[in-house]
Amino acid sequence: MDWADRYRDLIAEVPKIAAEARLMLCGLGACIDARIAAHTLAPLFSSSAPEAARNFGETIKRRAEKGIGGEIRIDWPDGPSWLAQNLPISYALGGTGPQAAWTLAMIGAPALVALEDRSAHMLRHLHPDILIAENGKPTAARNIAPRGTRRPEIFIIEYAAGRAIGNVTPRRSSRIIVRFHDPGLEHDRQFEELSVALAGEAGAGLISGFNSIPYERIDSEVAAVTHMTAQWLAAGLGVLHLELAGYDTPAHRDRVISGLQGTITSTGMSYSEFAALAPGSSDIAQDMCELGERFGLDRVCVHADQWAASATRGDADKEQRALMMGCLLAGTRAAKGAPTYPGEIDTRATFTAPPLPFLSRRGKWSIVSCASPHLEHLEAAVGLGDSFTGGCLLMLGRRVATHGRALSRA
Repeated sequence: MDWADRYRDLIAEVPKIAAEARLMLCGLGACIDARIAAHTLAPLFSSSAPEAARNFGETIKRRAEKGIGGEIRIDWPDGPSWLAQNLPISYALGGTGPQAAWTLAMIGAPALVALEDRSAHMLRHLHPDILIAENGKPTAARNIAPRGTRRPEIFIIEYAAGRAIGNVTPRRSSRIIVRFHDPGLEHDRQFEELSVALAGEAGAGLISGFNSIPYERIDSEVAAVTHMTAQWLAAGLGVLHLELAGYDTPAHRDRVISGLQGTITSTGMSYSEFAALAPGSSDIAQDMCELGERFGLDRVCVHADQWAASATRGDADKEQRALMMGCLLAGTRAAKGAPTYPGEIDTRATFTAPPLPFLSRRGKWSIVSCASPHLEHLEAAVGLGDSFTGGCLLMLGRRVATHGRALSRA
């Protein structure tokens, strides 16, 4: 199968797809990422570094050596200030919803983001076309007046295949999200009211960020979200997607899923998150179907380095194109280092057949997969899953019928 040719066909359609795109509702976690390249972590391993710094460095090395990205909570109150004083840091927009919106803004598709933090520090990192609820209207970020105080950042440690971290050399490229605090969700009353008003014309809704809620606040936070999203669905929103993310404990994750069950129609996750949810999986397709049945979903999606796959009760051809758009936007970001308009397939990209059929059936479920344009050496590993999710939901939320070449007819 000529995947590069299929992706070029999809690239040619991007202008039309973006022009026809329906609004995406994006919540509920936003932050600024403090990004650190792992090969600059030498000060953490110095004998003069505090014990907490050295322990933190060893944690990063162990995860990188095993190729684990994910998200972790570190109990080191002085960590943010120590890292800022001793390591080179760059800043960028963070959070699954905002980064999905950033990706869509780069191709000209509309997205409304929940944003409680409207400080100058936050707003200067937003793409100017991202929409924010302001005075009852969706308003471009460029037109929002800064206000409020700067909130603490979330730290991102990026490691690259073949580039040493102390005495460890990772074999794959990824990133580790590090929280030194629990920021919780965005409590943006203006977003809540406007999103409910616009839900009937929106293409899809994306919710995320539940892994940053302290355990004792999960039930109350989830209840507030489901009150809002129930109104989205009642207004006619067709796709309500939870991007799972990594949790501090399985109990934390399971409590969130339990609280959201019955109010979401779709969920997505990285392959490592899927492995944690379905440990010992020997049949990815069957396990995706079982997760869908257990949680009452219409769609379960898994994205990995070299492929993506979904189990869906919906249109299989539409799902295939959704996976490809997700992989295209994520692959472009990996090649360029930030969300970028997909003008071409990177010449370094390789395509590997997924570990399950391109199209198959399991009862009422269609199983769909595609190869992604994979790069061995990335410009950045941050936000690839977020860009993938934005691309998928863009296609799933389309009103028009898809006319591209379907894999099922190859």
